[in-house]
Amino acid sequence: MKKNLITVIILALCVVNLILNVMIVFVCMPSAKKTNNLITQIAAVLNLELESDDAQPNVALENIATYNVEAQVINLKDDGSGENHYVQVGITLELDNSSKDYESLNTVLQGAQGPVFDEARNIIQGYTYAEVTDQATQEKIKKQILDSLQKKYATQCIYRVSFSKFTTQ
Repeated sequence: MKKNLITVIILALCVVNLILNVMIVFVCMPSAKKTNNLITQIAAVLNLELESDDAQPNVALENIATYNVEAQVINLKDDGSGENHYVQVGITLELDNSSKDYESLNTVLQGAQGPVFDEARNIIQGYTYAEVTDQATQEKIKKQILDSLQKKYATQCIYRVSFSKFTTQ
């Protein structure tokens, strides 16, 4: 009789365990699915952001040519402190020498150090000392210079602008 009673109790506990497991599956699965969907959406957004940052064309290493503009001093916009601030900027243009208009652009750039730097000066002078010391603003300035030069010379051969020297005072 004792063996039968213990067997019945064990059977009852197994049935209760089965019922609780089924309840856990139906209670936890919807929230697990929601969490999985949220993670998928976040991953998709992060992937989109990574792709949007890669808007610059990928140029093979052997097709990269550079054009350097020597460093010059630029007055910065008055920030109201009463002090004059300056930045010494050297600019490097990265060119795609496999581009169809590379030869003509390279010929134009050889005698155009002044006009190239003038485009950069016009953009940088619109910023204050506090703004140009911020890394995000420097990236914005590079993008503006790139857009300005691409528009001025009507080319996509210039694909990146970088600062070879950037000293503020």
